[in-house]
Amino acid sequence: MKSKEVKVDNKENERFNSFKEEIQKEFFGHTVIVNNPYTKWFKQGIANSAQVKDLILQFSVFSNRFIVIQAKRMVNADTLEGEECARAILLNECGVLQDVKTGSIENQLYSNKHAHINWLRKIASKLEIDLKLIGKWETGTKATHQFLEQLDSTYGSSNGQVGAGASFAIETWAAFGIGQGEEKESNNFWKELIVGVEGYNRMFRAPNNLTPLPTGFFQYHFQTEAGHGVNVWHELEETFYQPGFNAKEFIEAGKLALNAIYTFWLGLDEVRKRLEN
Repeated sequence: MKSKEVKVDNKENERFNSFKEEIQKEFFGHTVIVNNPYTKWFKQGIANSAQVKDLILQFSVFSNRFIVIQAKRMVNADTLEGEECARAILLNECGVLQDVKTGSIENQLYSNKHAHINWLRKIASKLEIDLKLIGKWETGTKATHQFLEQLDSTYGSSNGQVGAGASFAIETWAAFGIGQGEEKESNNFWKELIVGVEGYNRMFRAPNNLTPLPTGFFQYHFQTEAGHGVNVWHELEETFYQPGFNAKEFIEAGKLALNAIYTFWLGLDEVRKRLEN
């Protein structure tokens, strides 16, 4: 989505620059962004089949329940831009194609096979996971449940500013490092998952003449985040200059959302240790 130009005086511009510095301090240094213990381990490509199965199962619960939370984000948005962006993400999750550069779903086709949960089912079927388990709340661990409940209360909040803060933090997390060179991109969590699955294919699938697990689900999200990352600061500027904007509330919501995401990964990290050979 193309952002509108915001015209402000020097004093207001100084306030916004000060706010951006606070954002960088509070969000960009969060452990889930810069040192996620699970993805740092996973990208080594040494995960065994039980560990990969657990990742796919927990991610399927995340992906499926996120649809509900995303719908709340859409209806609770404070701005038309925020509502449109949330609607595009929601429909893309459900199977409407999206321009990976702009995030737009205008005039794009729908297909059930493009629903993100079905991409995860494709991976699950190759791992011989019971497809009845995919996306079900009961499949989630305690950590996954805590994560989703915390995400619902922030990203899906009826308070539009809380939702905006959580949304910005999540975009920051998902797009971190993209477009900033190979080294920084290699530490983006989507990229780490791609590398880890490719390593699993080499170590466990290829030697046994098994079809490699598809990485399309992770590759697609990595590609779309490149477009989101380009516009994220423009969207922040629009939000900042909305009447009644509360910077403290925005930042607190973002931190809570990042803490929630970290809970999810810590849960995966705990289980993978129990599943080591």
